[in-house]
Amino acid sequence: MNKLIATGVLVASSFFSLQTSAATMECFVDTQAYDNYTADRCDAIVWGARTATAVFRITGTNKPINKVIWGDKATGCRQSGTSCSFTIRAFVPNKASATILYQDGTYDTASATASFEDGR
Repeated sequence: MNKLIATGVLVASSFFSLQTSAATMECFVDTQAYDNYTADRCDAIVWGARTATAVFRITGTNKPINKVIWGDKATGCRQSGTSCSFTIRAFVPNKASATILYQDGTYDTASATASFEDGR
């Protein structure tokens, strides 16, 4: 019984340690106000605008990064950077994803979705 409990604690602690070191993606939609990054999803109202700029960044990495491969709507972003921005249209969800390749040969993935409304 003690071995079973010890094994369960070991598995649970390794799961939580993996979760705390996992990369996440944060974003904001650029507005006239002071913008704050939020994890996984960001929304805004940009009065009267047809387009806006969405800004994404990768956080939570604790290892040296070799390369970032941006995907979905962020495919045009530089592979050497941990942040990305691009123009988005009103009322359309824009998902940015990234595969983070670490120097030790491991990788992680993260994504976030940005959208805005024009106040109609």
